[in-house]
Amino acid sequence: MNCPKCQDLMDEVTENGITVDRCRGCGGIWFDLLEAEDMLETVDVRTVDTGSKIKGITMNRIRDIKCPKCTIDMQTASDREDPTLQFEVCTNCHGYFLDAGELKDMDNVTAAESAMETIIHKAKMFGEAFKSMHYRQSDET
Repeated sequence: MNCPKCQDLMDEVTENGITVDRCRGCGGIWFDLLEAEDMLETVDVRTVDTGSKIKGITMNRIRDIKCPKCTIDMQTASDREDPTLQFEVCTNCHGYFLDAGELKDMDNVTAAESAMETIIHKAKMFGEAFKSMHYRQSDET
């Protein structure tokens, strides 16, 4: 398969049983449906997203690309948690292309979101414990 951005060859890369295609030239990565999500949950993405972030930023400016699987025009989409992170998606086969560095960016957003959820959970637990202590003291007086 050829890269939809720079037309160089793409190599299959497998980590934890998940196979994606990574461009030899620009370092972009092609994912079939849900592969990126599976990778974010099970793989150290630095072993897959090995391309240059600077090259990825340059390649991110290229928007008019065709799906490397079914050759229809791809659409630009944004990550739900970080709308500044844009990538290309195929509306036919539902695959998507991330420029070099974008999988790591998604992983950072996911890690930050997880840390925030942990902090919120701990704050709620602390609040419940504080209320419980406060109500016990009120009952004793």
